[in-house]
Amino acid sequence: MSESFWDACFDRPLPTREGRNLRTLRDAYEFIRERCAYPGHPLAAATLGALRLAAQSGGSPDAKRAQERAARLMRINRWGRN
Repeated sequence: MSESFWDACFDRPLPTREGRNLRTLRDAYEFIRERCAYPGHPLAAATLGALRLAAQSGGSPDAKRAQERAARLMRINRWGRN
């Protein structure tokens, strides 16, 4: 993860069931990589790809899209509190 925007903050932190708040692209990427039993699954791969793209581009629309994908994956897998 050498891209320079990994520490970009989300608009709103993503809360986990354990009480942790994922605040940055790096937090979400590492959380999903650790939790996902099969990172090659299309939804997981798309989410990780969106997070990488946001870290590379540094653009707000990319970060927003990555945050939405991460929140969706967390909701589907019941990793989040929402």
